[in-house]
Amino acid sequence: MSACELVSTPSGSCPVTDAAGSTIRRRDIVGFSLTEGLYEAGVSLPRHCHADAYLTVVLTGSYSEKYSHHEFQWSEGAMHLLPAGERHENQFPTAVRMLRVKIEPSAVQRLGEEHARCLSEPREIAGPLSAWLANRVIREFNAQDDIAPLAMEGVLLEILAESARASDEIRGLNAPGWLRRVRESLEDSYLQAPGLAALAAIAGVHPVHLSREFHRHFQMTIGEYIRKRRIEHASELLAKSELSLTEIASTCGFSDQSHFCAHFKKQCGLTPAKFRDVSAPARSRLSKVSSKPTKPEPVSR
Repeated sequence: MSACELVSTPSGSCPVTDAAGSTIRRRDIVGFSLTEGLYEAGVSLPRHCHADAYLTVVLTGSYSEKYSHHEFQWSEGAMHLLPAGERHENQFPTAVRMLRVKIEPSAVQRLGEEHARCLSEPREIAGPLSAWLANRVIREFNAQDDIAPLAMEGVLLEILAESARASDEIRGLNAPGWLRRVRESLEDSYLQAPGLAALAAIAGVHPVHLSREFHRHFQMTIGEYIRKRRIEHASELLAKSELSLTEIASTCGFSDQSHFCAHFKKQCGLTPAKFRDVSAPARSRLSKVSSKPTKPEPVSR
C-alpha cells in the first residue's frame, strides 16, 4: 500500500502511511516486523492511520498521540497498542527512540477472536508484567542467536494475551456510579486494607450486594482486587527502588516475605527476586547496541 493512499475507516477517510521516523534497525519474524526507530524533536505528524496494528515501546523521550475523542502522553517505558485504521496525530516535543512492532494480519488471526479484541481500540499495556515483557522483547531483539525469532514471537503473543486480559478488567467502566466510587476508593486505600462495611457505606448498599456486584462487573472479588493492586505496586518498587524484599512486603501489606513471595509468584509467574533481575532496564542495553555507527534509514512521514 502506498504511503499516502486514502482509505475509509469507521471514523471516516484518512491517509494511510507507513510508520514515520528514521529506522535504525529492523527484524522481521513470523507475523511481526520489529523496528527500532528515531523521531527528531519538533516532528509533527498530521492526522493519519496505518494499515496494520502497531505495538510500541517507548525507549527514550516522550510524545503525544491524539485521537478523535482523547489524547495520550507516552513517555519512556510506556508500552501501548494502536489498532489498524485508527486515525491519530502525533507531536514530538523531544527526540524519541522507540521499538515499533507491526502486527500483521496472520498474527491477529492466530490470536483468535477472544484475544484479538485487545486490538479494537488504543490502549496502554500496564500492570506488573508489562515492564518485564517489554524488556524481554528488547533483549530478544538484541540477541543474535537462531532462537531469538522464536522467542520474540512467543513474547509478543504473550503481550497481546496480557492486553486482552486487561481489557476484561476495564469492562467495569460500565459499572454503576456507586460501584465506580468504591473502586476509586480502593485505588486510594488498597495498602490500608479497607473493611467491607466501610466500602458498603461509601456505596450506600448492603455489603452482600456490593460483593456480588463488584465480582460481576470486575471479574474478581474485592479481596482479589486489593491483592492484585498490591502486587502491581510491589512490582513497581522491585523495578524502580532498592528496597529489600522484606521492606516491600511490609510496605505492600503482606504479613511477611514468604507470604509476599508466594502471592507474587502466583500472580506474575516468577519470584520477586527474578522479577527484579529481569526488570533491569533493557532499554539501556538497546541504546548501547544502537550506539554503533549506523546511518539511520529515513522512511515516509
